[in-house]
Amino acid sequence: MSTAELMKNHETFLNTDLSDLAGKWVVIIDGKIAGSGDDLKALLEKVKKENPGRRPLVAKAPTKRILILSAHKK
Repeated sequence: MSTAELMKNHETFLNTDLSDLAGKWVVIIDGKIAGSGDDLKALLEKVKKENPGRRPLVAKAPTKRILILSAHKK
């Protein structure tokens, strides 16, 4: 995954209202939510089948307000 793709997916995660997915796994590809669910293994199998060759960003939708810290090399 290129830095640009990673940043796009990260921004999607940070800027999308995920309150309806609280506590669920979220998979983001190309800046879009590709799927969500409780079973990460099943979710990844489904998303990888639908998006072959793509590397997803996987995160758990927060259940409450959280602080996300990230460091990037320049």
